[in-house]
Amino acid sequence: MPDKAYGTSYNGEANGTVSSIFNFDIPQSYAGQTCSLIFLFPKQSQLQTSSYNISGDGQLLFWLLNGYATQSTTYNNKPSHKSLLLQSNAQPGNSYIVSTGACAAGQRVAIELAATKSYALDFFQDYNPSPIGLYITRC
Repeated sequence: MPDKAYGTSYNGEANGTVSSIFNFDIPQSYAGQTCSLIFLFPKQSQLQTSSYNISGDGQLLFWLLNGYATQSTTYNNKPSHKSLLLQSNAQPGNSYIVSTGACAAGQRVAIELAATKSYALDFFQDYNPSPIGLYITRC
C-alpha cells in the first residue's frame, strides 16, 4: 500500500514490492572521523535471538536518501535516492561494507534497503550474537 505509513519497525524487509528505510543519528563527537556502513548477514545457525527469511534470485540495493524517514513516511512520499551505495548478491554467512567515508557528524542519515528481481529478505535487526542488519561504525 504505497500511501500507508508503517512507522517504526525492528524488522528490515526488501522484496519486489517492499523496501525498508533505516535512519542513523550520527553523534557530533564523530566529527573528523571515518565511518563505515556495514550489513551483517550471519548464517541462521549463528543467531540466538533473531531470525530471517530469504528466497529468490536477485540483489540487495543500498541507497543513500536525500532526507530521512518519519512516522508518516510512505512509499509515495519517501525521500528521493541520492546515490546507490552498493548492489550485492547478499548471502548468509557474510558481512558487507556498504560504504566508507567521513562521518556525517551531528546529522541524521537514511539508507533504503531494496531488492531486485525475485530476491526477498526479511530479518529482525538485532545486536545479540550474532548481530544481523545494517549498522554504522567508526573506523
